[in-house]
Amino acid sequence: MPIAHQGFVWSSADFHALLDPAASPRNPSNFRDHTRPGAGAAQVVARSNAHATSADAFFHDPTFFPATAVLRPDVGAWLGGGGGGDVLEFFDPLRVGRVSLAGAARTLAGDFDAPIAYLERSTKGMESGWAGLLNPSQDVNRAFLGLLEPFQPGKIPIIFVHGLYDTPYTFTDLMNGLRLKPGFLDRYQIAGYRYATGLTFLHSAAQFRRDLHRFEATFDPTRTDAGVQDAVLIGHSMGGLQVKLQLVSSGDAFWNLVACRPLETLAVNDRARASLSALFYFEPVPFIRRAIFLATPHDGLSAAATPGGVLSERLTRPPQDMTGLAAQVDRDNPGAIRPYMHDLPNSIGMLRRREPTHRALRSLPISPAVRINTVAGTGRFVPTAIARGDGIVPISSARHEGAESEVLVPESHTTINTSQYTLVEVDRILKRHSAS
Repeated sequence: MPIAHQGFVWSSADFHALLDPAASPRNPSNFRDHTRPGAGAAQVVARSNAHATSADAFFHDPTFFPATAVLRPDVGAWLGGGGGGDVLEFFDPLRVGRVSLAGAARTLAGDFDAPIAYLERSTKGMESGWAGLLNPSQDVNRAFLGLLEPFQPGKIPIIFVHGLYDTPYTFTDLMNGLRLKPGFLDRYQIAGYRYATGLTFLHSAAQFRRDLHRFEATFDPTRTDAGVQDAVLIGHSMGGLQVKLQLVSSGDAFWNLVACRPLETLAVNDRARASLSALFYFEPVPFIRRAIFLATPHDGLSAAATPGGVLSERLTRPPQDMTGLAAQVDRDNPGAIRPYMHDLPNSIGMLRRREPTHRALRSLPISPAVRINTVAGTGRFVPTAIARGDGIVPISSARHEGAESEVLVPESHTTINTSQYTLVEVDRILKRHSAS
């Protein structure tokens, strides 16, 4: 039987297997229904990753995407009158909303949650999030910048960055809510960034910066793609601080915390010098043009959140990713390294208001080339506690000077990503961003 593919940004060669959406696992971060009843049989397509091209480095193996199957029987042939034969069509339900069947336009069925649920299970989403916090030494090289669909020239990348002990799947409802907004997919494409939140915080930021530059080098090496050069970062909670580290010029702010001599004067090999430079010196990533901060603790956490943070910090193994480098530099340069070099914070340590790295980051201004927006929670059930914030991050800590807009939503710290209020505000910001 002939097979036709309609409306996809994927190629027909990407259809490696079909999975039943009804058999999809539970995605613990998915709280809203993103399915559409209608004609056809909703399917999940699995695509294996052969890493045949450089672009494949930005796909999971396997990855999953939605499709809807429609069988068009040749009635004449079935009745013995001849004809062209039956045809099985696969439609992209994200881009095709209605199909013509039996002489009438009908709504096309679609399941947009199931592909992400399969992906979450395949990548051990929640399990890997906790592993990245509690035992980060096993997760050092698993930072990953992944696209939901093939790169599309001219469309603006939105890169979602998760918070503590989390993964990009925390944005499932927000991602699917945006993808189903009319016109969104004509202007934007989605990616998620995963990192081990128990690593040394500056190390995680250096990995993110590296992967952002790899993204640009892969898809826009000449820096002429209007979409790539207008990219947006969305960071939740600790992810917002990771985002900010991509938007500021560090100068000597971080280096002076760990050393009392200039980097160029230290006796280290070229590899160690490059690592130290990546960790402590950086400039804004040039193709990022907007950042949306969701419940980001720019000025630390509330007192109510402190006990939970202390408990998590005691359960977390100290990050070992910097131990060898710090010891080598200290050994070869007696007296040049301050004790703080051996006590750099992971993501939990960064939540303390008096933590030196956090204070240094708070004082750094965001590049004037980047527009920023703030979404903060006021609490889901106790709106009178507006000054206290979302139960974790106070309103005063979530604020950042220079924000183009600041919107308070009646949500807790853990529900702000699934909130319809957040979806409406992020959609508004993105419409304004693409229009300008």
